[in-house]
Amino acid sequence: MTWSLLGSSLTSGKTYVRPLGLNEHTFYFDRVFNGTADILWRYLVQETDRAKGTPLFSEDNVKRAWATLKQWYPLFAVHMDDSRGPDAVQFVVSERDVSDYRPGEVNFLSAKSREEVEAYIWVLQRDKPTEDHHLISRLFVFQLDGQPGTYEILIRVAHAVADGISGATVARTFFDVLSSPPTPIPKLEDRLAMAVPSDELNPTRKLSPARQRWRRAIAQSIFLNRRGRCAGGHTIPRTITDKTYRTPSVTGRIGYRFPVLETTAILDTCRAHRVTFGTVIPVISQLAITRMLHRRYLRGDLPEDEWEYRRRQPMHFGGPINLRPYMDPEWQGKGGATEVALAIDYYELTLPFMPAPFGSRRDPSVPRAADGAPPYAALLSRERFFYRGQLCRRQLKAIASSPLVLDIALARQPVYVHRKKTMTLHWLAEKKGEPLPEIPAPPLRDPLPADCVFSAGLSSVGQMSLILPSNYPLPEGHPLSVRTPRPANPHFGAISEAPSTSNSKAPLVPPATSDADALLRIIDETTYLHSRPTEFFLGNGTERGRLGLAVTFDRNTYKTEDVEEYIDECRQATLHYLGGGIVSKGKL
Repeated sequence: MTWSLLGSSLTSGKTYVRPLGLNEHTFYFDRVFNGTADILWRYLVQETDRAKGTPLFSEDNVKRAWATLKQWYPLFAVHMDDSRGPDAVQFVVSERDVSDYRPGEVNFLSAKSREEVEAYIWVLQRDKPTEDHHLISRLFVFQLDGQPGTYEILIRVAHAVADGISGATVARTFFDVLSSPPTPIPKLEDRLAMAVPSDELNPTRKLSPARQRWRRAIAQSIFLNRRGRCAGGHTIPRTITDKTYRTPSVTGRIGYRFPVLETTAILDTCRAHRVTFGTVIPVISQLAITRMLHRRYLRGDLPEDEWEYRRRQPMHFGGPINLRPYMDPEWQGKGGATEVALAIDYYELTLPFMPAPFGSRRDPSVPRAADGAPPYAALLSRERFFYRGQLCRRQLKAIASSPLVLDIALARQPVYVHRKKTMTLHWLAEKKGEPLPEIPAPPLRDPLPADCVFSAGLSSVGQMSLILPSNYPLPEGHPLSVRTPRPANPHFGAISEAPSTSNSKAPLVPPATSDADALLRIIDETTYLHSRPTEFFLGNGTERGRLGLAVTFDRNTYKTEDVEEYIDECRQATLHYLGGGIVSKGKL
């Protein structure tokens, strides 16, 4: 699945083409399915006093920076060619694509307030999700009225060419180039050699065919076993019909950010217990759902039979894994650790049933807080909280330390392609009033039990400042700058919130630009996703010293007021178990 020369012309220069990898193909179907899973990154930036008189945000300078970004990361300039059918989609890119601009690709606008920008985002995400699908990426620069030197930057991209780590690379590169003199541009052929699908970067491809077959067979067995164990489960109240899977989601998003002092206390408590926030967020999510369900049951809104079922069910969680550290070492050594690409797989982990120490009682002796649910202390002690966090940690460690991570990802991908293809083609058929087509199943069927319900999707990105600094331009020789004439050091910019231990090293922290030398500063950042049908996805990360939680959800499936209740419960649980800086040493 490497790039091949399609042709050359005076107008477009050389044009290259390659098939989509399996993972990219799943997100191709997402995009056709009403723009599902498209990503939008939002940045509030401010010029410093030192930048006065410089044309940082002139049209010419912005377009120069965007062209440089595409020349370094040519996936941002491709288009997806499906003229040969949905099973033979190709990326196509030309020399002109990476240096020129198509209508609507780079946009200069003004806004009276940040709320006006927010409204524009929802026009892009909800009201007109497919009108720009001829463009794989777009840039929007908003000048805020009455705030000279302050801009809102939106970067919208198809998920088929980028993931969460890519977002940091894209923003870091764009702002660094924007605030720096022009630099040499790499050869397109060299950059395309780095922009290959994860399928091609499995180091085991160098093994003999027989050994590769054995590894794939073992990986398939592990995948089947893991998925097959995800039986039962439940989540917050929701509405599901037999058409939900093929009904485009109406995206909702609700978030909360802890103040700096609370963030410090939370992360300090995690370090004291030798866990990361990412390993305890499943427990926090479980407790949030637990209190929501207790509240409904105690006030009589939850039927007895549903309560009895729920309190005996396990709770399943899943989320993305960054595959870059497992890929071909030579590719990593050339800068692959920070490459813009789609390089993710998924994990599943399971927690025991929700804490329900009062069983089916509803009598007045059941303790209730002022909000109508039992207090956290009555549901789960701090010791048990951290015990469950260690359960999550062990499951995640077993997944991440497997020597077959990439092979397991490869086993999963045909299953996901089939699922996304079914959703998309059924939706398109229904729109046309045609019978729903039969989609042939892949040889390896998804073993996920029919009764499986995931409580929530989760994504933890840790300390974003390690890979997305605040001040620009980056210092001379910065290991993550495209202006540095050597590949990015994979040991720099590792996202982490864990302490250093005898078995692990603290991430290397790249040098930072001082406030006195900065021309541009990131003040705030937010990621918006276009949700899938039934999606309930909790993301978290620490940005500019503040820990944030944000739920992306399908408003066809979940009530907004229920999601607001859930995020507030997550906030309360976080503060109860992690906000006091108390180290639990008691017995379980």
